[in-house]
Amino acid sequence: MKFITEMELRNVYRLEPFTSYMVEHGSRLTPEARQFLTDRQIAVSYGTQEQNQEPPPNPERQAKKQDWRRGKLRCQMQSVSALFLLTGQELLERDVLLAQKVLELSRLFSALQKGERGGTSTADLSFQGCTGITADVLFEDAGDCFEVTEFHIQLEKGREIALLHRLRSALRELGFAVLEAAEGSPQEKAEEPIIPGINYMINALSSLICKTTGGRTCQRQNPLHTATNW
Repeated sequence: MKFITEMELRNVYRLEPFTSYMVEHGSRLTPEARQFLTDRQIAVSYGTQEQNQEPPPNPERQAKKQDWRRGKLRCQMQSVSALFLLTGQELLERDVLLAQKVLELSRLFSALQKGERGGTSTADLSFQGCTGITADVLFEDAGDCFEVTEFHIQLEKGREIALLHRLRSALRELGFAVLEAAEGSPQEKAEEPIIPGINYMINALSSLICKTTGGRTCQRQNPLHTATNW
């Protein structure tokens, strides 16, 4: 049982005068507090247990929130799609083979964007893994296995490395947006196959970044191991 004192009421009244006061369920006024309200002719009401409970969820409001999330996701997917094209276009002027790999991933992303692939198989994909990302984790979150730093942009292919890293970062951010948009929605299960596809593209880009640096060792493995190509 909580007792509401005159001092508490005075402090509230001093900050913002009021003409009515509701005593919450489970609380009681002290005699001095009741007299304080009477002297100022403040109407007193008493809350019930039901009034203290949180209101039930509003389906219409939840639907609007979900629509807003999915609209945001569509915009983000369009931005990533445009980034794929820009990256591929710029790489064409620098490294045709590297551009082809990125454009292949761009086609995969377009398929995911249109919902054409309920799942992703390695059967028709070039990237089959490397020493750090084996075939059994191609579609899992392997993290940014190759960290890009200021050192890498000073290399001969520093620009290419930065472009690939920017695209990889955009895909990682998109993955979280997909999970946010699907959370608590009827389409949540339908969105799940998109995540493995995004993970695959991130892992493929990590391998490309590693290869583009010109190094032969994998950061995830023993230095004696060498990174494999696509």
